[in-house]
This record gives sequence, C-alpha cells and structure tokens, in this order.
Amino acid sequence: MKRFATVSSGPSVPLLICLLMSPMILPASLAWAQQSDEPASGVTVERVTDKGLMLIKIPAVDGKVAWEDVLRALLRAGHMEDNALKDSFPSGALDLERAYSRYSLLAINLTMAPDIRMEIVAKTDNAPAHLLVTVNEDAIQERKRRMSKKIRNRITGGALREGKFGLRFADDWEGSDPQQPLVIVVHGFNSSPERFAPVADAFRRAGMLCATYSYPDDQPIAESAEQLSADLRKLHRDHSQRSVFLVTHSMGGLVSRSVIEQPELNPGNVTKLIMIAPPTHGSLLAHFAFGIDILDHATSGAIPDDVTRFYEAVEDGLSEAKNDLKPNSRFLRELNARSLNPDVSYSIFLGTGGRMSQSRINQLREGLKTASDRSTAVGLFAPHLDDTLADLEEVITGQGDGVVAVKRGRLAGVTDTVVADFTHLGVLQTADTFEDDEIFVGVLQRLKK
Repeated sequence: MKRFATVSSGPSVPLLICLLMSPMILPASLAWAQQSDEPASGVTVERVTDKGLMLIKIPAVDGKVAWEDVLRALLRAGHMEDNALKDSFPSGALDLERAYSRYSLLAINLTMAPDIRMEIVAKTDNAPAHLLVTVNEDAIQERKRRMSKKIRNRITGGALREGKFGLRFADDWEGSDPQQPLVIVVHGFNSSPERFAPVADAFRRAGMLCATYSYPDDQPIAESAEQLSADLRKLHRDHSQRSVFLVTHSMGGLVSRSVIEQPELNPGNVTKLIMIAPPTHGSLLAHFAFGIDILDHATSGAIPDDVTRFYEAVEDGLSEAKNDLKPNSRFLRELNARSLNPDVSYSIFLGTGGRMSQSRINQLREGLKTASDRSTAVGLFAPHLDDTLADLEEVITGQGDGVVAVKRGRLAGVTDTVVADFTHLGVLQTADTFEDDEIFVGVLQRLKK
C-alpha cells in the first residue's frame, strides 16, 4: 500500500465531481449525515501498474464515508492539492450500512463505467468497512483515444491524403543492386522526413542506399506501426532479396520496435535497428505536449492558410502519441514486455546534452510553491507538477538530452548502447556535413558491419 504522496499520476475527475454534487445522485436523505472538517485518516492508494488500475480505499467513520473524503482521495491520487477546492466540496456522506447507499453507488457506477467503479467492502476481522474506488486509467485513455479518432475521421473522411505519408526513395534507387541493404530513416514526434533529409544525403554520400519514412506522428503509435509494417511488407514482396536497416530518431524507435517485435506485424526483412534518443520508457515532457502539434504546423512556413494548418494538425493526430509517450502508459508497458527480435541487431545512442542544472530545477520548484500559494488554479495542479520536476532528468546536463532521460532510454537486452554528449533536437540536424559528427560516424560504422 502507498500513501497519497507516492502516486505518480491520476484520473480526470470533473465528471465525477459533477455527479457527486448532483442532487439526482445524492438524495436529500444523505444530507443529514455528519461531515467532518478533515478527511478520514488511513486512506490509502495502491497502483496495479501492469493492469493500469488505481485502488483507493477510504475507511468508514461510524459506518459512513463523507463524499468530501471521496473527492479529496481522487484529487490527491491525481496529485492535485485538495485544499485548493476546500470551499467547493459536496456535503453529505455515504452510509455503508444502509441499503439505499448501494443504489446510489449503482447509479454512479453505471454512469462512470468502465473508468471508475465504487463498491462497499464489509468489515472483516483484519480491516474496517471501507469504500473501494477503482480507477481504470487504461480505460480512461482508451475512451479519449476513441473520441480523438472519431474527430479525426470526421474531419479527414477517415483516409490519409495520397502521397503525404509513406516511403520516400531517391530517384535512381530501383536501379541499384537488389541485394544492397536499404537504410530507412524514421523520424519521431512532431518531426518530418525533411528534417532528416541531410542525414539521408550523407548516408548516400557514404555509399549507402537510403530512403526516409513519413507517418502521422501524433496518432496512436500502434497505428503508425501498422502503416510502417504495411509499407515494409510491400517492399519485401517487391524486393524480396533486399534487407532493411532502420535508423530512427526519438519516437521513431518505438514505432519501429512495434513492427519488428510483433509477429503479426514483422515484415521479415529488417535486420538492423539503430535508435537515436528513443524514449523507451517514455518522457516526462509528454505531460506538457498539449498543443505542441498545432503550434508546430501553425509556425511552418510551408503551410499556406489557417484551415490547412488545422487540417494537417488533425490529420497528424490529436495528441494520442503524447499519451503513449507518458511513462508507464499502456502502450509502453505492452511494448517493453515483448521480447527483442532475435533476427535483428539493436543499437542505441542516448544523449546527455540537456541544458538545465539541478539547481535550476530546484529554483523552478521553489517558484512553483510560491505561485501555488498565490493562485488556487496553480495550487490545484502544483503537486503533480512538482513531482514531475523532481524527476525531470530529461533536461538535466549529464542525465538527459533535453527530451529523453538516459535512464528512460535504455532497453533491457541491448548491450550496444552508446551515451554521448548531444541534444535531442540537435543531433544529426544542425551540421551541413556529417563526416566528423560523432553520432553519424557511430551509426555509419554499424550500418557497414
């Protein structure tokens, strides 16, 4: 069991707050129950990480659980400061010994399923009676994902524009030796093949046959993997003798691993996977990625008007990939539970060029505390932000590249892991030539083995 302060993430609760405050759910007969000024002691939170569940146990006091305690528990489990809303809590309590309480919970459960479920647990010799609140974080994310997909399909018609995504080859590539391996560069989150075109050109100058791959980079990573798998399978059918080397940046490594580590997606022609700055176990910066995709498209000089900017942002996805990139997401748990592909050689390059110091992080945490004392809105989310800052190795010099922390980039079973001084956004993108670039040279050596 863990106390509130140890929980790393939590659910969205506005709907539950509305339900608990609604007279339709809370009958007037509950209003007489005595309500304490402080939440009940002994409330515990347990995470079942492999199932994406959060179990909140709220003990009864004189057979009753105050609705205020339920809200406080959910807020704290979500790393929100409950005292910021102390004047807005609902009154009344749930009498665990009354039959009508079970009907009240039935109404709540029917409305909140499968996201949140509440049940009364009777007193035993080892534990007092309590209210058990089960929060299904995976179900919450899946509901958001389905909603996002409906919006995307409604706007785009459910189809990607022809020619926008997929493999992009050099003009003369089909005239090459059919047994020469093809190097495919796969970009990451909020990126594009154009940003890595200089890298592809440098590989070609070094004698490699090279292509780039484009995909909607903010849709669910699993969908991107299915698209890459389909294109690689077609390539294998058309060029059965040609092997494929994948060179990936950031999230592109997760997309590629999803392909080669699932038998149903594995095309069978990939023999090398070289990942640069892969967020193997996620990135805490994913918690702050909201709106980045629209900003990215809105600031691109290649996009002519506001309508097209919006359409392209929607077509790329509605922050589904961001949720997949959060540490301990369902996608990452399932991906990292799979075995490495024994027919593929793996290499990883991780950067330590983060630009912040630990003292600067400490200053930000102090500033957050000051701001939360002055603002109810900031105070509500301050615990979650502070916990994120406390573990934000992604941006600290020597511990991360500015986006991915070294400790969250490592992959069990991959012995060929290189840690070097580079930044996430600058690696392989800032130089006109790459012949003297440490990472490029390291990647090229592995491609030529």
